[in-house]
Amino acid sequence: MDKNKQFDVVVIGAGHNGLTAAAYLAKAGASVLVVERRHETGGGLVTEEFSGFRFNLHANYMMMLDAAPPYTDLGLEADGCVYMRPEAAATLLKKNGEALTLYGDVEKSVESIKKFSPKDAERFREVYIEYQQLTDEYLIPSTYGRPVAPAVLAGTYMKTELGKKLLEYSDMTPKEICATWGFETPALSAMMLYMICMWGIDPEDSNSSYLVPLYFNRMLNATLVRGGSHRLSSTLQKAGILAGMEVKENYEVKRIVVENGVAIAVEVVPTGTEGPVERIEAKSIVTSTDPTTTFGEFIPAEEMQQRSKACLNTAKNWEWEHSSLFLCHLALRKKPRFKAEDFDPAVGTALIKIFGLETPEEVITHLKEVMAGHKLHDAGHVTFTTELDPNQAPKTIEPDGAVCRIEACVPYAPEIGNWDQISVQYGDRLIAKLSEYLAADSAKIDAANTIRRYDYTPVYIEMKFPQMKRGSFKHGAYIVTQMGYSRPNFQCSSYKTPIGNLYLCGASTFPGGMITFGPGYNAAKVVVEAMGLNMWWKEPESVVVAREKGLLL
Repeated sequence: MDKNKQFDVVVIGAGHNGLTAAAYLAKAGASVLVVERRHETGGGLVTEEFSGFRFNLHANYMMMLDAAPPYTDLGLEADGCVYMRPEAAATLLKKNGEALTLYGDVEKSVESIKKFSPKDAERFREVYIEYQQLTDEYLIPSTYGRPVAPAVLAGTYMKTELGKKLLEYSDMTPKEICATWGFETPALSAMMLYMICMWGIDPEDSNSSYLVPLYFNRMLNATLVRGGSHRLSSTLQKAGILAGMEVKENYEVKRIVVENGVAIAVEVVPTGTEGPVERIEAKSIVTSTDPTTTFGEFIPAEEMQQRSKACLNTAKNWEWEHSSLFLCHLALRKKPRFKAEDFDPAVGTALIKIFGLETPEEVITHLKEVMAGHKLHDAGHVTFTTELDPNQAPKTIEPDGAVCRIEACVPYAPEIGNWDQISVQYGDRLIAKLSEYLAADSAKIDAANTIRRYDYTPVYIEMKFPQMKRGSFKHGAYIVTQMGYSRPNFQCSSYKTPIGNLYLCGASTFPGGMITFGPGYNAAKVVVEAMGLNMWWKEPESVVVAREKGLLL
């Protein structure tokens, strides 16, 4: 790349939101450069291969890929990003050898629940249909639009019955919403509450309760990317490059140059060094970084003090998630078999298998003690990605090989010691607990059956991705001051900032974290409008319909 070249747009950070914004802008006719501090793009969409086994180290479950506009707008499927949806979405393993399995197909879930309670089966159908309507008609469309101020939003909601229902849920906690389900089968309530709240949502706080219907619906329709999660970022990058986008890897931003209140350039250096410093000028700068980095490091404090005290305060007071994730990745010679497969054969193929928790009370205690910042519990969930995608293991070498991902909600700094000291010990604890659910004739999860093992702790997450401070996976806690119109603050949630020509597109903006594409997609539209570029894509039909119904502005 010509060091003296100027760009219409510089995008900071090549996670999925940065790549999404960059690809849309490049296709809109802008000259675009993406600057990435790591040696590869994709952010949390990282797939690493050990002994021929592919581990999705961070992002694994794709809740929104099939509904996200970029998937079709950017032609990701044609370029090889194919999502795979399991028939059985999740199962909760019980100590007595039984299991409750749920499906994306509501009627299959109803039949499964009938084994435990015909009453719950009928009630589950009612809840599922209601939440599907809320998800399809409002929550998904709102993901791909701009945030609305709370007072305006409340007034809009009151105009429709669907909106009133959303307001009702927004005033409740996930625990209280769970109680409205009225399920008499504890395992059913426990499963759904766990899958909703394991993403850092406090079960006894109402800050993000409007997400409950979305997570309820989408976790039962979650997909995997064939070949590994990194395939998604690879196709995003390819779409941008085909449109003329350039990528500068192994370079980190040291400063955003601001003159007279306008961002005019970035200064970058080779990652991990102090120079040489390279200045890259741009008409617009779009960053996917968190507010602490954007407003507290990239721009001098005195500049922010002059331009926006609100942004400076956000940088100083940004609150990270109160929980993180621990993952034990295993390459196994043979997949184990569970006792519960004798009770329900679908247990073997269910994407998510929850263990160590059987009642909603246990789920709440588990999550609250984790979020308090000290307790480690022998509970979590396991996924065998090779059950859905066998090619994530080297089948020609290990015909029965399996990729196993054991995942648990954990604190960043547990009371029993630092992660460097306890990671293997805790991984052993989770394996031991999971092994209690294995059949007597099953292959064991032990040294003899394990080819490779990688314990991935919150500290390692932070080391690999400095943006994911404290093992963050959403770029900031879901609390009332950091949600919706206030994410990251009221001045910037619509992607523009008080600094001229500087825009935000990361998970610390509306609608938040997870692989939704929302921040990158929405930011691209704002920048295209501001720069007078070609708006080459059409607004999703679901967004148009939601607006016509008065659910969006």
